[in-house]
Amino acid sequence: MRRCIISPVSELPPLPELPPAFEPDSLTTLDASELEDLLAALGTSERATVAAMAPHQAQLRELRARSGQIGTERRRRERAAHIAARAAVREQAKSGEMPSVVDALAVDGLIGDDTPLANVAAFLKSGGEVRFGYATRPGPLPFTDGRQVRSAPTWGEARRLYAEGWEAGSPGVPGVRVHLLGTRVERVVEATDVVVRPQR
Repeated sequence: MRRCIISPVSELPPLPELPPAFEPDSLTTLDASELEDLLAALGTSERATVAAMAPHQAQLRELRARSGQIGTERRRRERAAHIAARAAVREQAKSGEMPSVVDALAVDGLIGDDTPLANVAAFLKSGGEVRFGYATRPGPLPFTDGRQVRSAPTWGEARRLYAEGWEAGSPGVPGVRVHLLGTRVERVVEATDVVVRPQR
């Protein structure tokens, strides 16, 4: 079995030393040029600190992206294992009850794979008919694996990405963007809060 080896993190540069501290009362004894010198030293140290932090911030972004990718793989496995248990969703569709987006994405045949997302009838659980995407650009939805973002223009592409463990949304901003039908009112909501009408 192939093992995934994570290479050790390279040593990051240390933060620069702070300029010497001073007592606030001591500032009253300094002339204008000495105050300017103190301020210039602080500015130099601040710029050096910002430069030294850049690799640390880049490493944090990399660590978060890797964690997102691992989470994507875990979700892919969980979804593959639970596809068989989604038979209840078919019963919901037959009875007229509409399944949530996440339930419907796991079931084949509720909506045609070649159906544009702009044509999928959806509703908020709280009420109100919606369509996916922006009001001015309905349809495509972004999916993310924690690092990358891909756009799904059709129901089939959304199902494929979902089966591979991708989540609706973008890194750090989960959910689906919807707009109220016939309006420009739009927002990002949790995928579980949106239900879809299966095609007959």
